[in-house]
Amino acid sequence: MAVNLERIQNTLRASAGSRTLRPHWREQALNLLELHRSAYPGSASRQAAFGFVPGRIEVFGRHTDYAGGRSLVCAIDRGFFFLAASNSDGMIRMQEKETEFEPIAFPFSSSLAPRKGHWANYPMTMARRMARNFAGSATLKGVDIAFSSTLPVGSGMSGSSALMMMTFTAIAWLNGLPEAPAFHENLRDPLDLAVYLACAENGQGFRGLKGDSGVGTFGGSEDHAAILTARPGVLSLFGFSPASLQEEIAWPRGWSMIVAFCGARAEKTREALEKYNLVSRRARSAVARYNRFSGTRLATLREVADHGAVRKGSGWLADLDRTGEGDPGLGDRVRQFLLEDRRFIPAAMTAVRQKDLPAFGKLLSASHRASQRFLWNIAPEIDALQRSAVRLGAAGASGFGGGFGGSILAVVPSTAAKDFLPAWRERYLRRFPACAAEASFFLTAPGPGIQLLDEKGPTRLVDLIFES
Repeated sequence: MAVNLERIQNTLRASAGSRTLRPHWREQALNLLELHRSAYPGSASRQAAFGFVPGRIEVFGRHTDYAGGRSLVCAIDRGFFFLAASNSDGMIRMQEKETEFEPIAFPFSSSLAPRKGHWANYPMTMARRMARNFAGSATLKGVDIAFSSTLPVGSGMSGSSALMMMTFTAIAWLNGLPEAPAFHENLRDPLDLAVYLACAENGQGFRGLKGDSGVGTFGGSEDHAAILTARPGVLSLFGFSPASLQEEIAWPRGWSMIVAFCGARAEKTREALEKYNLVSRRARSAVARYNRFSGTRLATLREVADHGAVRKGSGWLADLDRTGEGDPGLGDRVRQFLLEDRRFIPAAMTAVRQKDLPAFGKLLSASHRASQRFLWNIAPEIDALQRSAVRLGAAGASGFGGGFGGSILAVVPSTAAKDFLPAWRERYLRRFPACAAEASFFLTAPGPGIQLLDEKGPTRLVDLIFES
């Protein structure tokens, strides 16, 4: 249940010196309390919520989720902190602590027309979808949100999805939507909710919750599954179309994740949007092309891969290569899917179980090369980071996420992490000095999905909704 801002403040005071709330959480909450009072006077007695929405790392599974494949992912300790309070005037207001996102305000309405190419497109699209799907089963109140981000913008760590999910969490929790008939009739478990949130982003409908235009990207639900349901200390293996959690596997002690944001933003609101959508479109075009020459009605690359291997022999990929028109490289698009879904992911799971870091690292680097060769989404900065990571002693490294900029994951022995990180950063910035202002290098580890603060401390949103 939501509480008022005064009670959140009392909880923070009581947590001083205790282990129920990490110092970083407490610092963020106190800063956002101050911002909220300044931006939204008179909100102390309103219903409120404080929480954290993480970014995610796609360890394996490059552009496989919307193609019916699998993804090996985790949430991380960087993302969006937010403090939200309900209001009675039906407005959604959002104010960031820093200056990256300008303040916005808009009515909580089903007829919103989001501004394409502006950051407001994401929260406005989510609010519009929620108004359309839930206004009939609940009286919806507006929400005033103060937030801060520890996630670099355009970093490929799913910041856009996390921003939309922050908006959803604040609105849904303060409106009691998990108790609404339309919610529990259609969203029966955590993965249902993850797929719905992905549909809000890509515009598709989900069960009885009708879709709309979305934000303009054609992605899947990998990001949403990780951000919502991840558990600390483990990697999650998801399958898609339909979504399922196939396995959770502990991240080995003695292995360290180091992430580098290259400083070149991979923002889907800007010039990378069409490039990102081309990767997705090539997957759909490959399926359509295969259906034409095979007389089938398959829907995903997973089905194409299964059918082609059994029914078509070894020449079917060459048939896809000979498209002659439309999107190029359709055979290569399937080759990347086969490598990622059928070879790299199973072998990586085995390497984790056996705690074989060299084998895991080689697979990570092979995934990078396959993305570069077949998806064409690896920016020069990311490739330079990959090569230097391996030269400096990383077991392996790979760009991840949508591509065309963004970030890269390197895996190193924990004993080497302290020296590796500054050396990696120094080598990169010496070669790309123009990226110094925005590039970011940090150590991370698999963390939990979206959390809200209650009297017990931070608790996963899915546990509050589905296990209460």
